[in-house]
Amino acid sequence: MPSDTHEALLDVRDITVSFDGFKAITNLSLSVPKGSLRVLIGPNGAGKSTLLDTIIGKVRPDTGEVRFDGQVISTLPEHRIAGLGICRKFQAPGVLEGLSVRENLLLTARRDKGVLGILKSPTRAEQDRADELLHLTGLTGRADVPAALLAHGEKQWLEIGMVVAADPQLLLLDEPTAGMTAQETAQTAALIHTLAGRHTVLVIDHDMHFVELLNAPITVLHQGQVFREGDLHTLRADPDVMEIYLGRPRELVAHD
Repeated sequence: MPSDTHEALLDVRDITVSFDGFKAITNLSLSVPKGSLRVLIGPNGAGKSTLLDTIIGKVRPDTGEVRFDGQVISTLPEHRIAGLGICRKFQAPGVLEGLSVRENLLLTARRDKGVLGILKSPTRAEQDRADELLHLTGLTGRADVPAALLAHGEKQWLEIGMVVAADPQLLLLDEPTAGMTAQETAQTAALIHTLAGRHTVLVIDHDMHFVELLNAPITVLHQGQVFREGDLHTLRADPDVMEIYLGRPRELVAHD
């Protein structure tokens, strides 16, 4: 069953998405309340990335609709959707490696995104915002380091900071811990907990340890549909979830 739509910021209603006759998503409904943290898991091909593509307007649903803060957005172009306050962070960091950490954050914190605006010296407010984001991401001590020299986890945190700089209402994080060490994963979970509440956060990830650290409601996708929803303890005890997610026969799961 889909989540309760009460006070939903994101409300996906019965969407179907197909590519050349193949249904990547079928009658999928999902609701994410304002200020909440939600985790999306599922095997490869379950439709997770297609769902995010549909939310940001990169893909159009064949049927159904996506509502954001009560407004239908599934017919809007991508730039209009982004302007409403939805930002997606992809798996691979998209930082500007030739700039320092601070310069990356200042660039995304700019209010005037035009060419002339970018060439101007940053305002006091923009500098303060960059300092705030440095503190938030734990990168204050790396502020003047070129982004190219950052460790993989640090690049991920920098990009999260760059996404947050736009002050979006909804953050879509696509496998933010891919390639991270256990310590970096734990720090990322702590960062996301800090973001939730002031932002609504939807996370896709495969790392069950990370999902456990997030300690948030989970939606399991399978074959383009919502398969189950619940907490990690409940889902781990569900043999059907274990079978489709881990590829383990139901009989073996039942006797674990």
